[in-house]
Amino acid sequence: MKNNKWILLPLMATLAFSGCSKTSEAEATEDVIPEVTAEAIMENTELTLEEQVSALMDTMTIEEKIGQLLMCDFRTNADGTPMTELSETAAEAIANYNLGGVVLFAENLDTAEQTKTLISDIKALSDIPMFIGVDEEGGLVSRLNKSEIPHEVIPDAATLGTVEEVSRVGTVIGETLFDLGFNVDFAPVADVNTNPENTVIGTRAYSSDPFFAADMVGAFVEAIQETGVYGCVKHFPGHGDTAGDSHDGSVYVDHDLERLELVEFLPFKEGIAAGVKFVMVGHIQTPNATSDHLPATLSKESVDLLRNNLGYDGIVITDAMNMQAIVQYYGAGEACVMSILAGVDIVLMPEDYHEAYAALLEAYDTGRLTEERVDESLVRILSEKMTIDL
Repeated sequence: MKNNKWILLPLMATLAFSGCSKTSEAEATEDVIPEVTAEAIMENTELTLEEQVSALMDTMTIEEKIGQLLMCDFRTNADGTPMTELSETAAEAIANYNLGGVVLFAENLDTAEQTKTLISDIKALSDIPMFIGVDEEGGLVSRLNKSEIPHEVIPDAATLGTVEEVSRVGTVIGETLFDLGFNVDFAPVADVNTNPENTVIGTRAYSSDPFFAADMVGAFVEAIQETGVYGCVKHFPGHGDTAGDSHDGSVYVDHDLERLELVEFLPFKEGIAAGVKFVMVGHIQTPNATSDHLPATLSKESVDLLRNNLGYDGIVITDAMNMQAIVQYYGAGEACVMSILAGVDIVLMPEDYHEAYAALLEAYDTGRLTEERVDESLVRILSEKMTIDL
């Protein structure tokens, strides 16, 4: 642990007077810094959020920091059966790699009690709170619909016609997920459905009208986040006008930056204005708006558009990195490193989490990835983890 005494002194005093410290009265008068746990730091009300984050980071090794940049999935057991109880493999990965989060799928969800137990067991593996995410948009993309969990069946986004309707849906989804133990929902879709040949977005988007879609996105974000579940607008810079599906291979949009700002970016801007905590970047190339010919998930130019042009300073997360748009052209490790170097904060579902973690550590060891860059993302991640009921 680094010796950041100006931050730790208030915490030490709190621990000593509460009886939590084993340091004797005589020792307390000396220049001794006791071991400080993540839980104690997060529970110390005498520290500001910024001081809590800084103190917690000072207790972390680079290995622990890098683990926070990964959010993985564990859908099945070694024998191919659905993982509805925490497996030894998943438990070891979460604990050994200090993973920052886990995303659950339909395979992981059976009953409400089973899901609550699974999530609780996952959270118990880490001293630092974990993001537990799910894709619950309603309509075509609903993990809950494939389970025995009691819930309201939500229609496709395109069928929702008013802000009031969308707000109610956001509240219903958020309350259901919060009760189960989730704290991140990869919704709403902020894409504008302008291409009738688009097979992956379609009715998952609210509209082909960017202004209407923007109003709906803002309403959903506000509603779900009031329930204690973080929203995530997706898929920046906009998947609505692509003809292909990034699950299957490389996709792109031909529009220049002016068009993107007039249409595709509007729902994302509204989601950001509503305070959304996550923005998901997609595996989408924009050859007439950026010059690096990379999918947005690997493109510093694309992430800079999000940060600078849209003014977003929250958590940027990739779309699933096991999709063919990434797998066909980049290795799991190199893609992960490229994402973090591009300015992404969390890599979602690397194709091989062992390889991804090792590649990040190697990039750090060789100087390609600096601790300063890692810390930039870690500040965003930990700041959110300390301000939500995780």
